[in-house]
Amino acid sequence: MTFVRGIALSALVALAACSADRLNVPSYNDPAVGPSDRPLLQNLASGILAEQRGGMAGLISNVGIFGRESYNYTGSEPRNVTLFLSTFPLDNSGFTNGQWDPRFRNIRNALNLITIAEEASFLTDGEKNAVRGFANTMRALDLYYVVATRDTIGAPTAIDLVGNTAQPFVSRDSVYRFISATLDLANTQLSAAGSAAFPFSLTTGFAGFSTPATFRQFNRALAARMLVYRGTLGCGATCFNAALTAVSESFINSAAGADLRRGVYHVYSTSSGDALNGLNNAVSPDVISHPSIRTDAQLQTTGQPDARLAAKTRTLVPARTAPGANLGIPTDVGFNIYPDQASPIPIIRNEELILLRAEANIGLSNFAAATTDLNYIRESAGGALAPLAVPTSANEAVTALLYERRYSLLLEGHRWFDVRRYGRINSLPLDLPTHFRVTVMPVPQAECVFRATQPQALRAPGC
Repeated sequence: MTFVRGIALSALVALAACSADRLNVPSYNDPAVGPSDRPLLQNLASGILAEQRGGMAGLISNVGIFGRESYNYTGSEPRNVTLFLSTFPLDNSGFTNGQWDPRFRNIRNALNLITIAEEASFLTDGEKNAVRGFANTMRALDLYYVVATRDTIGAPTAIDLVGNTAQPFVSRDSVYRFISATLDLANTQLSAAGSAAFPFSLTTGFAGFSTPATFRQFNRALAARMLVYRGTLGCGATCFNAALTAVSESFINSAAGADLRRGVYHVYSTSSGDALNGLNNAVSPDVISHPSIRTDAQLQTTGQPDARLAAKTRTLVPARTAPGANLGIPTDVGFNIYPDQASPIPIIRNEELILLRAEANIGLSNFAAATTDLNYIRESAGGALAPLAVPTSANEAVTALLYERRYSLLLEGHRWFDVRRYGRINSLPLDLPTHFRVTVMPVPQAECVFRATQPQALRAPGC
C-alpha cells in the first residue's frame, strides 16, 4: 500500500549515540506522533534519511540497466536481465516496479515531521523553519525519483495523511512544477531559520551542508537540476534562466583545482546494524558495466582512453556472461566507482552542477559559456582530452553535453533520464534481437489493483 492512499507512520530510524552515520532501525510499531522532545525529532529526521538511502542502490542499478550503463548478471536470477530487457511490457508485479511505495512512505514521513515540529513548544520559530526546510527539501527529492522513473505516466502529488483515500495522478509537468515549488518553499523556510540550527543531527554525508544556511546550497543545487530537467521537457528559456540563478546560489565551484566530488551523499558503514553500499563490488558482484562504456570512450591526446574510464571501471578476468543462453552479451568491464562497502553514494555534487550550468546555457544557445564548462570538466576529470570547439548547433552541443554527463556521472543514476529527455532513447544499444528500449517504469500492480475499484479520475495510468 502506498502513501498516496495513506498508511500508518513508517518505522523510524534512530542515530546511535556514538556515530551520526550509524543508522540503526529500532522496532517502532505505531509510535506516538504528538510532540514530546528532541530525540523524537532526531528519530524522524534519521528515518527520512535512512528510508531515502535504502532505495538508492536499487534505483541506480535499475536505471543503469535501462540506460545501458550496466547489467545485473546474477547467475541464479535471470529475471534481472529478462524482466528489464526482453519482457515487454514491463512486469508491474516486481523487479521493475520499484521507486514507488518507499518514496511515498518517505514523503509522508517528511510531512509528519513538519506536523510534529509545528506543535512542538520546545522549538523556536527559527528551528521550526529549519525543520520545515529540511523536510520539504527531502520530500521534493523523493518525488523526483518517482516522476523521473515514471516520466509521461505522471504521479500523485497530494498525500492523505489521515485516511486511506486515493489521490489523483497529475501530469509529468505538473509533478515537476510541484517539486520546484516545494524546493522554493523550503528555500524560503531555510532562509527564515536565521541563525537557528537544525534540532537534529545529519549524517556526515551532509558535511559542509549541516546548517540551515549551508543546507540551502544543497536545496538550490536540487532546484537547478529540476529546472534544467523542466527546461528540456518544454519549459524552455524560462526554466533555463531560473536554473542559472539557482545554480549560482548552490555550492558550484569551477575555480582551478576545485573539488568535483564535493557535495551531499548517502553514507554507509560496516557497523553492526547499519547498511552497506549495495553497489560495491563485494556486496553486489553481479552489477557489471555495459561494454559500450569502454568502446565509446574518447581518447586523450596521449592515446589513452578518457581518464574517467580508468578511474571508474576495471577489467574482469574472465569476462562475465549472462545467466542464461541468449539473455545478454559478455562483458569484461566492471565498475570501480564504489570501491568499498562503505563508499558513499552521491545525491548531488559539484561536477554535476557544472554540467547543469552548461546544459542550461545550451538551452539558451549560450554555446560559448557552455563550452567553457564542458572543457573544464574534460580537463579536470577526463585527463588530456582535446578541448571542444564552440558548437555551431544545439544538436552538436547536446551531443557533447551527453558525452560528458555519461562519463562524469557514470553509475550515479542519470544516463537513462538524460537520453530520454533529449529524445535519444534510440541511441541506446540493442545487444540482442530480443532486447528492447524502455522509456518508463510501470506503476506497481498493487496500486493498479487498488485504484481499479476507484472512480475513473483516480485510476492509475498505464495499468
